[in-house]
Amino acid sequence: MAEQQKTPQRPPVEIAKDIAAERAGLTSAFDALSGELQQVADAVAAKARTAGRKALVMAPAVAAAAAALTGAAALLRRRRHRDR
Repeated sequence: MAEQQKTPQRPPVEIAKDIAAERAGLTSAFDALSGELQQVADAVAAKARTAGRKALVMAPAVAAAAAALTGAAALLRRRRHRDR
């Protein structure tokens, strides 16, 4: 059985046009997705900056509370030892 060459059902010019149209569609879809991804990345970065600012504001308050609790615990231990 000899191999037969298949002739295309459509002319090469039409195939080239379809490929170009598909490429254009893919390019615009890629650009749209890229833009959406950039928007999401910007939103995540903004949330991270906000969280970082909140952490900077809260850190001294947490440290002060921890120091106060440690100091109070030390004073209570000291008082118990004196009462014995």
